[in-house]
Amino acid sequence: LALEEMGARCREIETTMMSEADMMAVRLNRQESQLGAALDNMTQALCMLDGQKRLVLCNQVFSRHFGEVAPGTPARAFLTDPSLILPLRENETATDLLEVGGAIMEVKRRGMSAKGLLITFEDITEKQRISRRLEHVAGHDGLTDLPNRKNFAEVLDGLLSKGRGLVVAVVDIRGFKSINDTHGHPVGDALLKECSNRLVRISGARATVSRLGGNEFAIALPGVRGTGDADLFAASLVASFQSPFDVEDRRIEARGSVGTVYIGTGQRLAGPSADIVLQNCDLALYQAKQEAGSAYRRFRPAMREKLQRRREMELDLQTALDEGQFELYYQPFVDTDRKRVSGFEALLRWQHPKRGMVSPSIFIPLAEETGLIERLGKWALETACNEAAKWPEDLTISVNLSAVQFKSPTLVDDVRGALAASGLQPRRLQIEVTESLFLDEGDRVLSILKEFRRLGLTISMDDFGTGYSSLGYLSRFPFDKIKIDQSFVRDMARAENIAIVRSIIGLSRALNMSVIAEGIETPEQMQILYGEGCREMQGYFFSKPRPSSDLAKILMEVANQWGNDRPSLRAEKSVVAA
Repeated sequence: LALEEMGARCREIETTMMSEADMMAVRLNRQESQLGAALDNMTQALCMLDGQKRLVLCNQVFSRHFGEVAPGTPARAFLTDPSLILPLRENETATDLLEVGGAIMEVKRRGMSAKGLLITFEDITEKQRISRRLEHVAGHDGLTDLPNRKNFAEVLDGLLSKGRGLVVAVVDIRGFKSINDTHGHPVGDALLKECSNRLVRISGARATVSRLGGNEFAIALPGVRGTGDADLFAASLVASFQSPFDVEDRRIEARGSVGTVYIGTGQRLAGPSADIVLQNCDLALYQAKQEAGSAYRRFRPAMREKLQRRREMELDLQTALDEGQFELYYQPFVDTDRKRVSGFEALLRWQHPKRGMVSPSIFIPLAEETGLIERLGKWALETACNEAAKWPEDLTISVNLSAVQFKSPTLVDDVRGALAASGLQPRRLQIEVTESLFLDEGDRVLSILKEFRRLGLTISMDDFGTGYSSLGYLSRFPFDKIKIDQSFVRDMARAENIAIVRSIIGLSRALNMSVIAEGIETPEQMQILYGEGCREMQGYFFSKPRPSSDLAKILMEVANQWGNDRPSLRAEKSVVAA
């Protein structure tokens, strides 16, 4: 009985073990199937090698790249690069690149126990293509496909480090904005492409041509032996603009300005960087752009010294505003009929603590370029209004406004504020503007002038007759007064000058505008102008610009100029007319 029970128990155990073995086999088959599916659905090719570098397993992606390989096959039979089977410590990794059948593979290896290896191969051909494309885009201009500024700077730094003869040129297409405005941006873009092609052809295979941005290009040409060759190259760049550009079925004339820097052999010891060289090119280009038409200039150290002085002047200008170094001088307007001062023009003066009196022709353009003119102009306006409010009510004050000030969104409010704070009557404030004011944003300028008119201000056009469009602007906006430029007054002995003066005076009468002449330095000039019908005048003959402390003296001096010993202007008029 005991033996029977033991036998039954053994059979039961055997049945259970067989069942568990079947279950284990099913589980193993399922796991093997899952593992196979996972391996075959990988995007990477995978293989596993044992310690003897024989294939243990691989997936279908591996077979597509390397062919069908049986387990146990030595790795050297299907991996042609012996470095891929170099041993790694357990869990140590390594990455390599491998070309297989024209495809670029990123190979990642991991060390396993018993010196085995797990290797994956990922096809990164498209990723590499995209990466190279992105790298190209990052270093090239999207319109012309030339190297961009960053790329060019890297190339230039490399050339500079070699210390061989090198010329660097920056080319500017003159009047490009006008071409864009006249023909449209698509034509402007096409012109840039044509210009880039022309510069590449002229510069040759050794040169690197870049578009720095906008309408500026840069060229680096190595192997140049001296300044003579550098100048010849610059001249050839300028000459390339002599032929019109055929763009979009149009022939477009364009001019080019060129600034160059020559770096001689061995000059790398001075350590110039690409940034410094391009700055020097810009300084030379600035000089070239001062010339009419196409021109080139080669950088000279004096240009950088001038730039340094300019930067020092910029800092001094800021300090002058902060410390109140500016002052207003006043030059009288003289009513020759009434033989007295009718008003004053406020003129900015800068007494520099070290340089002395700085000319307005120097500091005003600098203030405009640096953006300080808005603050400086507001100070001048407020100071002039405050000063004029203390004068007799029949005296006017004239303040010049630059074209840059008209770009300020607060200009009208600034004028209102100056009038309100000073208590000056608007009719006593005269605003002087020049024709250059209308070159850009003419409609906006006209709207501001009309607002000034509504405030009750007098609007005067300064330097009338020196531009080309003065009559056009008189038809668009009825100025209250026009000022005859001193260039016509200075030499009225010339028939053409007196004809222009006579025409301006006649025009002012026809348009019901006042007229004033500036630059009167002699009694003869005054007499001629009076004889032609001009009654209000300004110039050194009456008084130079002087500080506010001299205003009372100026009033007396002008009044005393008409003494009993001087013939009356009415008598002189008949002489001139005769």
